[in-house]
Amino acid sequence: MERTQLGQEFYELGLRLGGLGTVLIGSGGGSLAQALARAAGCGAALAGGEVKFHDGGCTACGAWLAGYYGFPVSLFVRQEGAEVEWYLLDGQGKRFTPVERKGPVPASTGEWDLLAGADGAWAAYRAGEYQGSLGPACAQGPAALTLALERLGYEVADRPVPGAPLFQADREGFSLRVEDGGNVFRPCGADALEGLRDYVQQPQAVPAFRPGEEKKTQS
Repeated sequence: MERTQLGQEFYELGLRLGGLGTVLIGSGGGSLAQALARAAGCGAALAGGEVKFHDGGCTACGAWLAGYYGFPVSLFVRQEGAEVEWYLLDGQGKRFTPVERKGPVPASTGEWDLLAGADGAWAAYRAGEYQGSLGPACAQGPAALTLALERLGYEVADRPVPGAPLFQADREGFSLRVEDGGNVFRPCGADALEGLRDYVQQPQAVPAFRPGEEKKTQS
């Protein structure tokens, strides 16, 4: 889809979201994603909504922020090369489709604000207290995964370390996979960082499935 047409769609999306109240918006991957996020913010503000941009690196970070602050909706725009995807979640982290706004538009324009340090706040909240020196580990996924592991006490590398656990989160930060001691674990949680905390608190947990077996996870 042509960029200006995408911009129009995001602006109109923002108009629908603005009627919900506070709209949380983030983006990642490139300048096009950032521009489209701003277009959605313009629409939401002109519809009377309060717009909160955040600097978190994935959808799950935005979902956590929305839940933490009680915002009704979060939007995250992801760019991969020339392709763009977006994720629209309600305050409980569930996908939803906004309806067309009915009634008059408020006379006042909503304010814009920036929530900085989102990845660090998400990691600190989910990881909790320092667990002591836990040794080396490898992290693959959103930057907040590394921040959370370091907060817990791991020495984190960005490539596999012989004998050390490998923590892999999906691109948008919702699921976690851990390879440790020849076993594969899939900790449960609302997002990858909550799963990480569950894993660290249960070091003797039984693997979610035996190595080599596949298990479908709920998206």
